[in-house]
Amino acid sequence: MFGMKFFILAVFALTSCVAKPTTRELYEEDLKLERQLKLINKPSVNTVKTEYGDIYDCIDFYKQPAFDHALLKSHEFHPEMRPSNMNGLEEVEKEEEKEEGDNEIEVECPHGTVPIRRTTKEDLIRQKTFNQMFDSNIHPVTDSEPGNRVISKYVDMDFGGGFAHFSLYQTPNVHQLQFSSGLIKVSNGTDFIKAGWTVNPTLYGDNRCRKFAYFHTRDQHCFNTNCPGFVIVNNNSPLDYAFPKVSEIAVRIMECRFYIYRDPQNGNWWLVTGKGKKQKALGFWPAKLFTDLAYNADQVYWGGELFTIPNSKTSPMGNGLLIKHVDDPRLYAYARDCSVVDAKTQKVIGVAEVNSEEVTDFDGWYGRRKAHIEKYWGHTIMFGGPAKLIKGN
Repeated sequence: MFGMKFFILAVFALTSCVAKPTTRELYEEDLKLERQLKLINKPSVNTVKTEYGDIYDCIDFYKQPAFDHALLKSHEFHPEMRPSNMNGLEEVEKEEEKEEGDNEIEVECPHGTVPIRRTTKEDLIRQKTFNQMFDSNIHPVTDSEPGNRVISKYVDMDFGGGFAHFSLYQTPNVHQLQFSSGLIKVSNGTDFIKAGWTVNPTLYGDNRCRKFAYFHTRDQHCFNTNCPGFVIVNNNSPLDYAFPKVSEIAVRIMECRFYIYRDPQNGNWWLVTGKGKKQKALGFWPAKLFTDLAYNADQVYWGGELFTIPNSKTSPMGNGLLIKHVDDPRLYAYARDCSVVDAKTQKVIGVAEVNSEEVTDFDGWYGRRKAHIEKYWGHTIMFGGPAKLIKGN
């Protein structure tokens, strides 16, 4: 059975004791990091520094890291590429629209270049440990896997993508080797793509709410552009930027729509953010990178995700509030109007009318779902809660 899933996921990493490295080993590791930095940070046409201290290099489209991948050495991609079928990407403005369109940092890279956040040695050190710990503990998502929080829906169909509008929060008290995210995920077999917002001090070195993407194949996996694969086409809206404005409880709601979409003409998986005139096609993962997702997805997920180490407190999830008032999603972190693309007809289908089953091994501590009659909310999942002590693995 193919499936769509709403999920609340908490992941607990395994740790081990290792011997203290020698001075020579540290020196060799440092040289290795320097070599990696030269490969990762491409020569730039221009450089932009944001008010938050992030440095983005404007890289020639054809010299971006994606094309270091062996399968992408020979290609016909170009910076003018966009999804061939925009059905469902356009959206009619509604009365209850939240602020979203202006909530971006415009890096203003020249035409023909793409913005890529400059990687530092400190970034590499954090990412090396984090990527190994994270990827080995998040997939597959099953009801029996310890630590997972899942709210599930199942439909017998193939998916060409999905989207939802996520409220953005700077989750409080997220520490090193932890993260708190709201995301959409499409998967098939061992392949999957995730995108959304995250507070991840281990990955970024700060606690800001940032846009992120992550892909996993049989051969590789990484966040954003930390490994070759994601082809950027947008010249002013980078991955991993810090949202200038986030939601504040009972004050304002800031949103971003995340849309992962498979182009039926070539099989490329696109990441599109925003809506209406403000929507932006950021880039795509080429079909040739995947085995199972080279065709369609058979599962789509929406919800919140946590990561922490065993025998410790998790970070809070969402905005940290325990969900008590299911009729008022404005109080919590949410994904609203959760929808999918029918791979055969290319029609966008709201999932509010589909029966769903809630499955959780944490007594619903972190999540609730609500099917709304109003088109604006559609099928909404609320996720969030305070930190909780986790014992064992």
